[in-house]
Amino acid sequence: MGVQGKYTASFIALAACASSAPAQAETLRLGAHLPAGTDAALDVEAIAVDDLGGSKGSQLAFELKEVLQKARVHDEPWFDVIAIGAGPVDAVIQGGANVDASVIELEPKRERKCDEKDDDGKCIRYRTDVYECTRTEVTFYPDIEVVGQKGRLLYASRDAISREKEICADFGPPPSIREMTDGLVGSFAWRVRNALAPRYYERDYRILERRKGLEKADRKAFKAAVKLTKSDEDAACEAFKALEVNNPTQVSVLFNSAMCHERAGDFDASLAVLERALAVEPKKLMALESVDRVEGWIKAEEQLAKRADILTQRYAAALAAQPTPQSEEGALSAAAPDQTETN
Repeated sequence: MGVQGKYTASFIALAACASSAPAQAETLRLGAHLPAGTDAALDVEAIAVDDLGGSKGSQLAFELKEVLQKARVHDEPWFDVIAIGAGPVDAVIQGGANVDASVIELEPKRERKCDEKDDDGKCIRYRTDVYECTRTEVTFYPDIEVVGQKGRLLYASRDAISREKEICADFGPPPSIREMTDGLVGSFAWRVRNALAPRYYERDYRILERRKGLEKADRKAFKAAVKLTKSDEDAACEAFKALEVNNPTQVSVLFNSAMCHERAGDFDASLAVLERALAVEPKKLMALESVDRVEGWIKAEEQLAKRADILTQRYAAALAAQPTPQSEEGALSAAAPDQTETN
């Protein structure tokens, strides 16, 4: 499948933190599902969050329930979040979480300012303002496991996640330790959610605009296609694909055409065109990044298909195990005593 090797989990982090393309760059809107961080929990429908220990265990448990309840794929809930003891579950999240926080005094900030000026606007008296400065440090220590049936470990994460902010009094009061902690707890809860379930993601990605190697007529058509990305992405994609006929080795044409296949959800075609682009420029960074991205989309589609197969088999087995009305009637007749009187 891969042009540059199999998909790696690093793409998830890259996609999560990537900023939008610069306003001056022409783009195409791409969207598909990012894969879950692990395949181990694809069979989990009903999930429970146990009472988590530690000073922030109850807060983390609440956040986990919230994000898991909101996890949706194709507008359908991915999990049925059940209270502990309320019914059978496929997995339980257990563990704990703690936090350390401190406010450290830093060297005061001193600013020399003019206190008085003469008639010519020249400063004749100065003052020095002194501002207290602090650094607020918060470290969150989550330690959780997702345990499936028969004690099977599906996912585990033990970490120390830190955040710090420095501020001086001239810019405002020290940050709230509670707000910083809330941010860390919420961020970790989302990490767990993304490890356990796919999620839909979309953003604008830059196209290539270099026209070197194109004949005059194709240069004009390429420029028009680039301009079309602002108003009609479908038409722009048709134009990029059409340009491939006469320009089978022009990297910008190939790259943009591959993005158009990706935009349409034809990931195999996208990889095939990217392979041709990389044959011309093996170290083209944007093309290499596109390969990782497309392989990520493919992995997510494979996970969704696997999940569908698991649930189909599960429901079929449950249906087969239910007694039919005829068998119930037969069982009742066999169990009932003979009430016929004999003379």
